[in-house]
Amino acid sequence: MNLSRRAALASIPGLVLLRPSAGRAGQPFKPDPKLVEAANKEGQMVLYTAGLTEVVQETINVFNKSFPGIRVSMVRASGGQLITRIKSEAAAGKLEADVIDHSDRGQSKQIEDLFADYAPPNAADYLPETLVSPKLWPTSTPSWCIAWNPELIDNPPRTWWDLCKPAYAGGKIGQVIGPSGGTTWTRIMFERQVLGEDYWAKQAATKPKLYVSNAPLCDAVIRGEVAIAPLLMSIVYPKKKEGAPIDMCYGPEGVPVTPYGTGIAATSKHPNAARLWMDWNLSDEGQTASIRDQGNLTALRVAPIPTPAFDPAKDHLWTPKFKDFMDLHDAWLEEWNKTYGYRQ
Repeated sequence: MNLSRRAALASIPGLVLLRPSAGRAGQPFKPDPKLVEAANKEGQMVLYTAGLTEVVQETINVFNKSFPGIRVSMVRASGGQLITRIKSEAAAGKLEADVIDHSDRGQSKQIEDLFADYAPPNAADYLPETLVSPKLWPTSTPSWCIAWNPELIDNPPRTWWDLCKPAYAGGKIGQVIGPSGGTTWTRIMFERQVLGEDYWAKQAATKPKLYVSNAPLCDAVIRGEVAIAPLLMSIVYPKKKEGAPIDMCYGPEGVPVTPYGTGIAATSKHPNAARLWMDWNLSDEGQTASIRDQGNLTALRVAPIPTPAFDPAKDHLWTPKFKDFMDLHDAWLEEWNKTYGYRQ
């Protein structure tokens, strides 16, 4: 990206430009043998996550190829439901989670006292603007793309503004509801702060079908219930690799990304397995798997491998300022709900 373009982008309110770049060989993960031995003795861990079930399960599968002696039990819930469960269990002294993996860094920050002190061995390799607490780390950095079914769409959308075209009106477009979690909140913030205050109204005028999360919406695109949808690359890319009728591109106006806020529970019953899980996920090896298998981006300063479909020469990443992420949440989501006619 040239300097004038970067300067123009930097003037956008709320914009934080992340600059991970490829260009180095990823380092193999070499954990302390004592940590591995202790983790294997524990033999298990419990992962509370707001991530997509298919994506998280794939991560578990790859982790277990290297560490088959640790059984990872996944408890998955949407962002708000997960936080409610965590708070209730913690208040009763019955929090079962060893690791809490959340797409909304703000909600993780609000329960910061429930996390143990932790930093990965490669902490200095991470972009500081993605960290909201020394206890919370971006194990995953999913990005939003524009997806479509090529069997239904001959002239696919190529920009975020294309999703407002009357030609795609009448239920051809699907949308994940704004209150679904931190990743979607990031996307709708991007739409308003970068594309303009009138974007929601113009997009809502196409009468999109609303879905509770990315997974059912992605399936709906593949089945042909809708033809087009903004979706997380991590749900689209694996389906495309498997041969499903779905294609995607990044919007030239920006690529909204959501660094996760993940950490080890202070009351973890399996702290060594939890630390090994975190260390591996945040290592070059773990981030390589995330990029390669799911099409995710990374919060590492330098990516260990190039990201599929992402061209650093023309695509630019966007994540909101954390203060805006927190302060604007309730009022803007209420407005989004009214604009799109969604009732919780």
